[in-house]
Amino acid sequence: MEKLVELPMSIRDFFAALMNFIRRSRDDTDAKAQAAPKIARYNLVLMDGEGQVVWTREWEAGDSFEFSPHYSLWIFCQYTNHSQQEVEVAEYEIELVSEEGEVVNRFGNGFGDAITLVPGQSKVFSGRWQS
Repeated sequence: MEKLVELPMSIRDFFAALMNFIRRSRDDTDAKAQAAPKIARYNLVLMDGEGQVVWTREWEAGDSFEFSPHYSLWIFCQYTNHSQQEVEVAEYEIELVSEEGEVVNRFGNGFGDAITLVPGQSKVFSGRWQS
């Protein structure tokens, strides 16, 4: 008779432990999913009308910084054509890069017609990212 009383308690204890494990796993997953990415640097990528990279450069962000939900970041990058020939740019992307070197997010813009930058001409490319 004593064994019959222990069996339901063991099953109840087992399911309680299992439910606690599942809850902890979900909490860990939610915390990782909501963890804000740390941004360490950003890249500007200029592309021609066929999507080929014309020019790219990476900048350090100064220090790694973290975004909380609903924060936004404006980035302004100036490109000056230092070559001896014209450069056509049809689209650009700004890439946010983590401390580990992984691209966290990309955003940019395409132009209906490619813009032409003559030698010595500068253009500011900007973008806004919101977490």
